Amino acid sequence: MKELSIFVDESGDFGAYSKHSPYYIFSLVLHEQEKSIDDIVSDLDKRMKEHGFNIHAIHTGPIIRNEGYYKRFDFDDRKRLFNDLVFFAKKADISYHIVSAEKRGNTKAKVVDILSKQLILFVKENLEYLCGFDKVIIYYDYGQSEITTILTSVFNSFLSNVDFRHVQPHQYKLFQVADLICTLELAEIKFKNKTITDSELRFYESRRKFKDFYYKSIKSKRI
Repeated sequence: MKELSIFVDESGDFGAYSKHSPYYIFSLVLHEQEKSIDDIVSDLDKRMKEHGFNIHAIHTGPIIRNEGYYKRFDFDDRKRLFNDLVFFAKKADISYHIVSAEKRGNTKAKVVDILSKQLILFVKENLEYLCGFDKVIIYYDYGQSEITTILTSVFNSFLSNVDFRHVQPHQYKLFQVADLICTLELAEIKFKNKTITDSELRFYESRRKFKDFYYKSIKSKRI
């Protein structure tokens, strides 16, 4: 059976616009199941243990902001873990798509409408490809009901071979990659709009280093 997995994660909330939450973005990471990533998953697990990270899932936002679990590690260790996930994403045979909306000047309903229309366009443009699989499996943690509704309504409208599964972040490295891609794509938007935060700028060092080291190779997988 030919299967396509799509891992979905989001960044932002549907609350009112604020300078701390100006955008809403979610990523779809596509992986054809016949293309095994077992070896690079094992390698990433090994590197995490070697660096002293006894964690179930890598969360990129808290790494950058030095929050929660990551407060016990110094800057270099946190950056090393972040980079390990970046290298994993570079090696993995995946592709991804981004759906995003600016919250400034838009109501919650309008943001949902913008996101829905972008996802519809993506599915329409790639319908032949998506229909080429016996099953398309959407993995999401059901973190926000609005995204759950968008995903189910759009994919069920166009595909009869789609299955939705609730996932915990620690279960799949590609779900963590979806989180990473949200973080990097959001940073790219912030750099362009000159809204990058102090913690993000310190972590990436400069826009040039961000684009050359982090964003360039990831963007090559975007569809």
